[in-house]
Amino acid sequence: MGCRRLSKTIAPGTRHSTDTARAGAVRAAAVRAPAVLVRAVPAAIRSVAALAVVILLSSPLFLTGCSGPEGVAATPGAKLEHGIVYLADLDGDGACEQVVVDGTPGTLIITDGGTVYRSRDKWRVVEAHLGDTDHNGVLEVVALLDSDEGRHLGLFAHFGGRYRERLVTSELDPRPLSLEIVPPDRAPAGPDGAPASNGDLVLLILEPAPGRTDQQSILCRWNGFGFTGLGPLPPE
Repeated sequence: MGCRRLSKTIAPGTRHSTDTARAGAVRAAAVRAPAVLVRAVPAAIRSVAALAVVILLSSPLFLTGCSGPEGVAATPGAKLEHGIVYLADLDGDGACEQVVVDGTPGTLIITDGGTVYRSRDKWRVVEAHLGDTDHNGVLEVVALLDSDEGRHLGLFAHFGGRYRERLVTSELDPRPLSLEIVPPDRAPAGPDGAPASNGDLVLLILEPAPGRTDQQSILCRWNGFGFTGLGPLPPE
C-alpha cells in the first residue's frame, strides 16, 4: 500500500524554483465523493473489495507511503522546512503530490501532475505543517501566514475538487509565534469523557501577554467552518 510514484520528478531535497511554478486557477465547487470503479463481480467479492478500500483509506500507510527520488516522504504532523520538496497524498487518490514552501517567508506550492496550486502573494508562509484536521483520512497544510494586516492561521486543502485555501483567519491577537500539530488523543476530554476532537488539533504558541514574560498556548479544533479554541494543551 502507499502512493504511486509521480509522473514528473525533481531531485530529492532540491530547492524549488519559482520559475517552474504556474499559478493554478482556484474556484469554489461542490464537494464530490471520489468515484470508485467496481467491476461486475459477485456480491460477496464486492463486499470484500469495499472493505479493502475502507481499510486502505483509514490506514496510516495511506498517508505516509509516499517515497521516491522526487522528494522527501512526509508524515502526518511533519513541519515543512522551507525550500524542501515533500511528498504527500493531499487528495486521497493514492498518488503523491509535491508540496514545498518556496522562500522565507514563502509561498506554498502544491504540484499534482500538470496542476500547480500557488498560494496568493498577499499571504507569506511563516511556518507550515501537515495534518488531518477534519479526520477524513487526507492530509491538509496548516500554516501561519503573515500579511500587511498581521498574522493569520491558514488551512490549505483539496476541497471541492480543487487545491485551495479552505480558510484564512482574520488577524490573530495575541500573535502566534509558532504552531504544532497534536494528535486527537491529546485533546481535552468532553463531558462524556471522549476526546473533544477526532481530527488532528493545532497548538498555537502565542507571544507573552502585556506585562508578562511567559508564553501562552491554545489548542484549536477544526469545526468544519473554522477553528474553535479548546484552551491549553492538557499535560500527558
